[in-house]
Amino acid sequence: MEKIIVIDTETVFGTYGLLSVGVVVVERDGQTLKTLDTYFGFSNEFNHGFYFTQQLAYAKRNNVKRKPRCEIEAELTDLVRRYNVSEAFAYNAGFDKTVTQTYLPALQFNWLDLMKPARQILASDPHYPDYKRFHPYIELTKKGLLKSGYSVDCVGRYLGLPHETHVAIEDAQMETIIAFRLGLFDCAAVLRK
Repeated sequence: MEKIIVIDTETVFGTYGLLSVGVVVVERDGQTLKTLDTYFGFSNEFNHGFYFTQQLAYAKRNNVKRKPRCEIEAELTDLVRRYNVSEAFAYNAGFDKTVTQTYLPALQFNWLDLMKPARQILASDPHYPDYKRFHPYIELTKKGLLKSGYSVDCVGRYLGLPHETHVAIEDAQMETIIAFRLGLFDCAAVLRK
């Protein structure tokens, strides 16, 4: 059985200022996906940012204490060690990789992007005709990839999921569901070769 980790980060602005990190650890056995662990780290370093209020509301609802980044980093390092994962999946992995390398440097992964294979899968049969009905404005590139309309919200809507909340743990959970339903873990895994 394969253990997979999906990471999402929320920042103050762009890749500046880590507000929170969400991690989902799952075990995959063929067509079965079982959540082993989840983690939400809400940094106490910043009290502002695009999605600060969403993180704060989630933390209050779930009684999550704000922590220094060094504590979040130590907890996540322990979590990764416990499950022995060396690869991290993320939707738009370049963003999350930059944020974690800057603010949580002890977390070292081979990053695999879920967005790239999503653009390919949704542009092909059997998905594209139905996807185009949901998002009539989308077009394909010359290489046969979605040119636009492949955000987590767009894909989630197509799959009947709620809107992205921009709370790191909820978005990581949504990205895990998207990846599993579209078979993105297998496609992204091909990128490691």
